Amino acid sequence: MSLDEKAAVTVARLARLGLGDSLGSDASQASIAEDFAKIVGYMGILGEVDTAGVEPLYSPMIEPQPARPDVPREGPGKADEILAQAPELVGRLFSVPRIV
Repeated sequence: MSLDEKAAVTVARLARLGLGDSLGSDASQASIAEDFAKIVGYMGILGEVDTAGVEPLYSPMIEPQPARPDVPREGPGKADEILAQAPELVGRLFSVPRIV
C-alpha cells in the first residue's frame, strides 16, 4: 500500500505527531510519505508470517503477578501536623503563588 503526500500529512496530523512546521515544505511531506510507506510495507511483511499453531499472548507476563493485599496503613500524619508545616495558609487550605 502506498500513501500519497497529502494522505501522509493527514495521518500525521490525526496521530498528533509532533512534526511542527516541518509539514509545510514539499520535501518534508515527501519524506513523511516515504517513511509511512516503509512502515506500511513492514506491516505487510509481518502479515505474511505464518502464525498457525501459535497461541495468542494476551499479556507479556507469563504468570500473573499477585495483587498486593489491600491493607490499611497509617498515612502521612494528622491534618493539623501537615498544615503546621505549610509556609502560608488560607483557612485550612494551602496557599500557593498564582501562575500567570
